[in-house]
Amino acid sequence: MKSNNIEGKEIILYARSLAPSLGKKEKLIVNFISNQYQELAKMTISSLASHLNVSESSITKVCKKLKCEGFYELKHAIADYLENGETAVSDEMQEDFDHEDDNETILEKVFFNSIVALQDTLSVINRQALSKAINALKNIQANGKLVLVGNGGSGVLCEDFQHKLLKIGIFTVSYRDSHMQLMGAALVKKGDVVLGISHSGTSKDVIDIFKLAQEKEATTICITNHVKSPVTEFSDIVLHSSARNSPITGENAAARIAQLNILDVLFTVLSLNQQNLSYENLLKTKESVISHRT
Repeated sequence: MKSNNIEGKEIILYARSLAPSLGKKEKLIVNFISNQYQELAKMTISSLASHLNVSESSITKVCKKLKCEGFYELKHAIADYLENGETAVSDEMQEDFDHEDDNETILEKVFFNSIVALQDTLSVINRQALSKAINALKNIQANGKLVLVGNGGSGVLCEDFQHKLLKIGIFTVSYRDSHMQLMGAALVKKGDVVLGISHSGTSKDVIDIFKLAQEKEATTICITNHVKSPVTEFSDIVLHSSARNSPITGENAAARIAQLNILDVLFTVLSLNQQNLSYENLLKTKESVISHRT
């Protein structure tokens, strides 16, 4: 009997997200679970332990970290998943790029990897956490602040979110300079929200800003691809994307698409929350830039 009714697909995706935060032996086990789950469904715990040269107790410990009571529950959840003919997390379907790929093949692989990232993120994102994030943003007072933080590609996502929110009359603070980010975080207060994006969850700048924001009693929301990464320790709300690694484009290429969609969900809800005012502000902001178009 499944204690949390967790499905095989959830286990596989969660294992991939959890792997970076684990030690060498546990990482070996979760990598096997997430990448060779077809074989695992046919194995016993003793044969898996022998194959990986780890103890059965280590496997059981990992199973518990994956929200299962033990190996039996995990194995049967994955077996049920395979029996249903699901393919969304199939390793065969998510191919790596090759130097011999022609342009058509690369086109299909890039788009497919993004589609899989979206499907997988939809499967794993915590609905309760999403609702909490939406409520925190809705409840920002008239004199309150929404601060957006992120570096590199994550910073680009913050700027895109800032741009969308401005269209409906919601002003945000977004700095690319780490010193200015810290200065902004030093001035937040209870009722303010700091939303940070860190794909790896190990960005020291975002972690330091979240620490400071929590000291000031602001609400911290992080969007990350790794569910147990360091930034989550200082996050009141965690929104988890799911994208696999590619040797060429890395994880964050497809993850950016998924994280952009998470931000679009937040934007859409906020826009509908004040529908009349949002529409009025959309017209105003659209009209303001008409003269700059040919």
